Amino acid sequence: MSAATIQRTRRLAVCGGSLLGIFATTGPAAAVDEDFRIWENVTATAKLGSIDPSLEKWRLLLESQGRFRNDGTSADQALGRAGVGYALSDKASLWLGYAHIATFPQDAKTQHENRIWQQVLLTDKVAFGDLTSRTRLEQRFIQNVNPVEWRLRQFVRFSHPLWENAPLSLVLWDEVFVRLNSTTPSTRFGFDQNRGFAGLGYSFSEKARLEIGYMNQLIQSRVVSRREQKFDHRINHILSVSMFLNL
Repeated sequence: MSAATIQRTRRLAVCGGSLLGIFATTGPAAAVDEDFRIWENVTATAKLGSIDPSLEKWRLLLESQGRFRNDGTSADQALGRAGVGYALSDKASLWLGYAHIATFPQDAKTQHENRIWQQVLLTDKVAFGDLTSRTRLEQRFIQNVNPVEWRLRQFVRFSHPLWENAPLSLVLWDEVFVRLNSTTPSTRFGFDQNRGFAGLGYSFSEKARLEIGYMNQLIQSRVVSRREQKFDHRINHILSVSMFLNL
């Protein structure tokens, strides 16, 4: 192989780097782990105006999730989330809430996290579908971790009926997580994870919708040694099943 051919091969290798290389810009990759998982979710949103007309602009959110790892055979996390929202208009609302997350590590004690969150939720109907934007700020009180971790999450969702007035819709969304401070050597300021989803949604009625599809979760953490800082990456291939209720 000629020197020119070797040089061209090296350039192609650099240009053909994976998505992991885009995020791990400050150090070489240490390892990549992959797993198939199953996430189950039920989210209920209620307009409190049905209880009292003076509460017309107020909303209540209740959410429960079960997450399973190791090809869906082992419990990974249980999450409960509650929030109160105020509608600024038909398209914009402000939210404040609390979440509790229990994580079940293998061969270790359950780790608990209490989380406070605030968010701005925007929705709109456009010619090519329905758009949702959610900007969420979290304060994470994680057991045995100090100080409190601050994290920003940006979520964008698109859906479109497969045909006119169809109950079945194409659903695409993506959410980026960014840490706003450093708490441990492996959890530093910067990119935390990305979740991308592609699937189908089925509306049983105006009050009930099921979404099922594939979610790709990319998680990045740092591994610091005496010589250098590397990045560990986990890619989870997730079967996501979510039920949404509008009460």
